[in-house]
Amino acid sequence: MKGVNNKGRNVFIEEVKYSCPICEKKHKVKIYRENNKAIVKKQPVEYQETYYYCPIESEEFYPSKILDKNLLRARDSYRKSNGLLTSFEIKEIRKLYGLNQKEFSNIFGWGDITVQRYESKLIQDETYNEVMRRAKDDQLFVFEELKKHKDKFSNDRFKEIETFLKKIIKKNQANYFNKEAIRAMYIEYEKPSNLNGRKILDLTKVEQMLRFFTQFSPNLYKTKLMKLLWYSDACHYKNYEVSISGLVYEHRSYGAVPIGYNDILDAFSDSIFVKEEFLGYKNGNQEKIAFKIENIKKTDMKKLEPSEITSLEMVNKYFKTMGSKAISDYMHEEDAYKKTLEGDLISFKWSERMNSFDSSK
Repeated sequence: MKGVNNKGRNVFIEEVKYSCPICEKKHKVKIYRENNKAIVKKQPVEYQETYYYCPIESEEFYPSKILDKNLLRARDSYRKSNGLLTSFEIKEIRKLYGLNQKEFSNIFGWGDITVQRYESKLIQDETYNEVMRRAKDDQLFVFEELKKHKDKFSNDRFKEIETFLKKIIKKNQANYFNKEAIRAMYIEYEKPSNLNGRKILDLTKVEQMLRFFTQFSPNLYKTKLMKLLWYSDACHYKNYEVSISGLVYEHRSYGAVPIGYNDILDAFSDSIFVKEEFLGYKNGNQEKIAFKIENIKKTDMKKLEPSEITSLEMVNKYFKTMGSKAISDYMHEEDAYKKTLEGDLISFKWSERMNSFDSSK
């Protein structure tokens, strides 16, 4: 019997009112989770198991829906250890295309309930797994499969899915070329130096930085975002002697901006959205435009190191209440700005003289 005193192996989740099958009364029962072991396809696996606990009879029990979830966790543990997509990952890939389970199956010519089974109980074989894994990143492949199995869809639904796929294929193609353009701009900085913060350009880190600040900074505009990128890289360099992104920054009138900053924003249009805001006219005839940056995808913290997350959080907290002009004015007082001229590249050696963002304090 597990009970509530199991040498710390179980973790209390919550307490709910439930029709208890143990004492046959409706009362509050406790929900716990613990690590467990099972055998799946003759292979031992470890997984987290949930169970309900009746405090009246001091006995645990498993509602059918909880039992199904426990079995799914065990199977997903097997999938992970064997390099297969988990049920959650399969569902996420399907949702990328806005498809229900039957439609996702039909695109590949599978049986109507194939994907439903993979998301709920059955473990896919490697052939099916590789098709779904390819579908995650290869929209053109999905498009070709859709055309191949057109007869499995109504004409209207086929056109809806076809239009959607064409749209994201064009968008991803544009993003790909923008990323290649950025890499070309940074070809001179292929070796670690003071200009790139002793780190080669890492666009995965750049994307997560953009996601982070658009996710956690309200009313964020392009001018402020550029400064937040520099301060984050400079903060991390000051404390760990390496930047986060490998971006190279230039001295501009509003402060530091990374080389190719507009291409960077365009390249990650599936993660952030740049919205133009009309502010009126300057000098009677010149339009004043502001660029507000909004979040589309949340930060994937797994793609950032703990020290990088700490630096991003420090910078975000410090400048959270500052607007674009305020952070630009603040940047103008840094030696990194005062010791360089318009158009100069800013060496990360100046970040060592910042008064803020010292992790040792």
